[in-house]
Amino acid sequence: MLHLEEFVISVFTPVTEIIDIVAILFILWGFVKAMYDFIALRVKNKALSSMDIKSIRCYLGTYLLLGLEIMIVADLIKTVLNQTTEDLIFLGGIVIIRTILSYFLNKEIEEMRSDL
Repeated sequence: MLHLEEFVISVFTPVTEIIDIVAILFILWGFVKAMYDFIALRVKNKALSSMDIKSIRCYLGTYLLLGLEIMIVADLIKTVLNQTTEDLIFLGGIVIIRTILSYFLNKEIEEMRSDL
């Protein structure tokens, strides 16, 4: 039984790292695209309207939200793999913080989209 547990941990620990990297890549992609759109609009218009800013923020927020939710998946897997109380409390706290951030970010994005 111990060998199976060690095998599962050895397989899924790198998987959680890959999931975290994918989440970071989503966030970076959203950032790069938002900055590109911002600079392109700034060069084209010289002055950005509030609608332009809201559109860019919605785009960035969507990718940030996606990245946070993917990170929560990795955290949940890590929580299952790490059985110590300290690790469970630490990872549980991270999941709670990311879930709260995701909730309020999603709420803000919905409000901005309704204004567009």
